[in-house]
Amino acid sequence: MNNPANVDRPGGEASSAGLPGASCAMCFHRRTCLPAVLAEDSASLSLQRLVGAPMRVAKGARLLRSGQAANRVYVLHNGAFKSLVGLADGRQRIVGFHEAGDWLGLEGMSGIYRADLVALEPSQVCELDLRQLESLAARVPALQRHLCRAMAQALVHAQGQQFALGSMHVRERLVRFLLELSRRYAQRGLSPDEFTLRMSREDIGEYLGFRLETVSRVFTELHRAGIIGLARRRVRLLDRAALLEILDGAARPEHEHAPAAALARATPHTIMPARGVERPPVQALVRREVAMPA
Repeated sequence: MNNPANVDRPGGEASSAGLPGASCAMCFHRRTCLPAVLAEDSASLSLQRLVGAPMRVAKGARLLRSGQAANRVYVLHNGAFKSLVGLADGRQRIVGFHEAGDWLGLEGMSGIYRADLVALEPSQVCELDLRQLESLAARVPALQRHLCRAMAQALVHAQGQQFALGSMHVRERLVRFLLELSRRYAQRGLSPDEFTLRMSREDIGEYLGFRLETVSRVFTELHRAGIIGLARRRVRLLDRAALLEILDGAARPEHEHAPAAALARATPHTIMPARGVERPPVQALVRREVAMPA
């Protein structure tokens, strides 16, 4: 894979260049990545020997292609990717986004990759040989549990997304998406209240199942209501209680459950609304949801 050209190869993998001098011991994601699940013993050293130096992947390049025989898995070192699956009419649909620290291609343990993985921006990934990883996991219970947990989390996330698309209104889907990103950043020791959206609004709309114009409209309404702050792709969650209130009536992500009494006691932040626009009550936003087309 250490090919300096950043273009798709016939096999479907992104051509990329290895980065010399990388070390798990110096990596920011070490505490949430594979070495963290093992003691500093021979098992940990064996695992680190499986991890190749981070490789560069150009924006728009495919790292993996659906249907390709699986022989590698990756950990995203930095950057971002999107997962796409093919539809019967030949189009592709975005089914997931991946940020630094995420596994890529773990479903390859079934024998083939199930989705295309495309870089949203210039990225770096750490490569592991899939068969050697499986062999080590068979000998190290802690690693085996970690892999099973990662696959279970991916399944739970997919089920939650399926429920959201089938049962939630437009605004609820977008709020759920922002809160899910917030949770993931918090897990990585990053700010859960201010972060950059790596994906475009068009990609968000495709993932959530509605048009670009609707995505922009909902973002603008939440911004004018003082619930979120926006500066290009930079997002600030200003009123988490209001975001949770919008989710009332829909199943919330399990990490964001809050009793109704707690919401009633929550004091909204004092935020200046957009100039010339009064901040509408959250209830008004929720009432208008029913009338908003997808």
